[in-house]
Amino acid sequence: MELARQHGLYLVAHPLRLDYMQLKKRLGGVVKAPKKAGKPTFVELIASHPVMVSECVVEFESPLGGKMRIEWKGSSTPDWASLLRAWREAER
Repeated sequence: MELARQHGLYLVAHPLRLDYMQLKKRLGGVVKAPKKAGKPTFVELIASHPVMVSECVVEFESPLGGKMRIEWKGSSTPDWASLLRAWREAER
């Protein structure tokens, strides 16, 4: 019952094949489903002053669950647009 309070009735009842209405009665009525977190679509990192970085790791995760990790060393940066485009095409 705690799971239903934390995650919402449907998200607990459905995968466990529980009777939704019986679970709702046992909990004493309506249980508010947790609010879904907004999906970030763009993140910009701005340094307060120019920084020279010799190593960097960037990780991406798609809404479909695909993950990409980029590690690079050196002064030149990757072609981000091409990398992300190729990754999106591979997920289709």
